[in-house]
Formats: sequence, structure tokens, C-alpha cells
Amino acid sequence: MATREDIIQALELTVPEGKRTTSLFAEGEWDAKRDSGWTPRQVYSHLAATAKIVPQLGAGLANASEDTDIAGGMDINAMNAGAVAQMDGMEPGQIMQAFETNYAELIDYVKNLPEEQLQAKRRFLSDSVPVSDILASSIGLHGIHHVYEAFSRFGG
Repeated sequence: MATREDIIQALELTVPEGKRTTSLFAEGEWDAKRDSGWTPRQVYSHLAATAKIVPQLGAGLANASEDTDIAGGMDINAMNAGAVAQMDGMEPGQIMQAFETNYAELIDYVKNLPEEQLQAKRRFLSDSVPVSDILASSIGLHGIHHVYEAFSRFGG
């Protein structure tokens, strides 16, 4: 089972690596498609939006039964597309500010999440696992993966 510290470490790694790697972008690179089909602009908009929504979904996780997939009925692709579209007109600096701010709020949320909620078993596109593992994998590793994806010019 992932610990609170595991989750926080992954989230805390995501922000400085995102800032470091995007600072190395050449002119026009924010809008260059990667192998995933997304541009870095879209990736960081997605990460900022995801970090913002996780605390809002926390109540759903806490109140769901162990056998209910809380992602059931969600069109995650449509949610992602909508979140990215909302930030489409923003400059890279604005996107990165939202990314950094939303991750800071997410880290605070994880730091203050009651231990019993972290240990509770829930489903999110998975079998029933501890919420801490959902957060560590679906949010922590997810962010690190996307930071690498946005930086990689050679495929993932």
C-alpha cells in the first residue's frame, strides 16, 4: 500500500520536473504534438485540471461503497477534452502557474486527508484497492508520466 509520503513525494517531484523541462523548450515547442497526440500545452492544461478536480472528487471517494467504481459512467476522455479546451487560450506561463497552484492545493489536500480515508478500499477503473494506491498511481505516477511525455521528442 502506498503511504501518504509516497503520494506527496510523487506530487512534489512532478512540479519542479515540469518547470525544469518546460524551461528547456525551444520556440514553438509548446504547440508541437508528441507521440501521444497531445502538445505540451495540452498536457500541462490536463495536469492542472486533474490536480484541481481530485480534491473535489475526494468526497465521492469517501462516500462510495467499496464495490462501486467511482469512475463508472464518467466519460474521462470528454472530461479531459473539456478541461484542456478551457485553458486553450492561455499563455504557457499562465498554464504553468495553474499547474503549480493546483498541485500545491492537491498536495495540501493529501497532507490533510484522514488516514482512514487513505486506507479505505475503493475502485477507480480498478479492482478494490486502498485510496492511497489510487492516488499514488492514478495521480502521482500519472503526472510524472505526462511530464516525461511532454518533454520527450522521441516517443515514450
